[in-house]
Amino acid sequence: MDNIDPYKTLGVQRNATDAEIKSAYRKLARRYHPDLNENSSNAESRFKEISLAYEILSDKERRRQYDSFGFSHGPNSQAGFEDFFRNASRFGVDPRLRRQYKSANFFGARENSASDDLFSELFGSGRRGRSTSAAHSKPQVLEQSLEVRFSEAYHGVKKSVVTPYKTLEVYVPAGVDNGSRIRVGGQGHPSVRGGRAGDLFLNLLVNKHKFFRREGKDIFLDVPVTLGEALLGTRIEIPAPDGNVMLRIPAGVQNGTSFRFRGKGFPSLKDSARGDFLAKVNLVLPEKIDSDSAKLVEEFERLNPLRPRNNFLKI
Repeated sequence: MDNIDPYKTLGVQRNATDAEIKSAYRKLARRYHPDLNENSSNAESRFKEISLAYEILSDKERRRQYDSFGFSHGPNSQAGFEDFFRNASRFGVDPRLRRQYKSANFFGARENSASDDLFSELFGSGRRGRSTSAAHSKPQVLEQSLEVRFSEAYHGVKKSVVTPYKTLEVYVPAGVDNGSRIRVGGQGHPSVRGGRAGDLFLNLLVNKHKFFRREGKDIFLDVPVTLGEALLGTRIEIPAPDGNVMLRIPAGVQNGTSFRFRGKGFPSLKDSARGDFLAKVNLVLPEKIDSDSAKLVEEFERLNPLRPRNNFLKI
């Protein structure tokens, strides 16, 4: 490990922020933790490297000293960890880090190190040398987002879910909505000490539909109709959640009138009740009409007088 650059070890740029360094370390620590890679000397060696890299880069003063020393011979200089520790006293770095770095029991590192704090955060326990039983190791929950289509939320569906550890087939029940959560027992992070694995929680995101709109368990559809259809009445085929249906529009229907199809909405996740499907009339008028059509409208108005705003301005 003579020529290891902590930036390259964590896969971050030299101008990386503290948050980026911490995020990179968390990702690599989960991947190479020895308890998750039994009998792998390569994983343990890699874990030591990334832990030491984080020890240096998470401390502002050590990071500054490393930057100054590691690149003191020009921008292409590749000073390694060994060079860094040979000059530990010169740059004010705790000489014990060299012994900890060289020791086979890397987890016997100094108390309250930055990597120790993250070990507890990531794996729910301290260093390897501690006598923590599997029975008392807290299972680590894994949370992921899962997108489903509107129709899949309506009918229910089986979805393939890819976690950091495996691919699962998960059933999404009919009736789920944005914010619904599905719990899959024992499919979260593996236990650090051989105990029970954590659970997987899927946070659902239901995509919007091109025509349908959901409010609770009810589904709404705006149905465009012409002036003639609204005045004379008609029967039209419209889309519905379970397939196309026929809608009878009576003559003289008013704009905004809704027609209810009971029990055709979303099912409830709590009981057997279902919502309704409502089709609302949306009158569509031409933006421009020719002179002949204008005369016909004027004649229509004369023959069918209405006073919709009678007393409208009177209080």
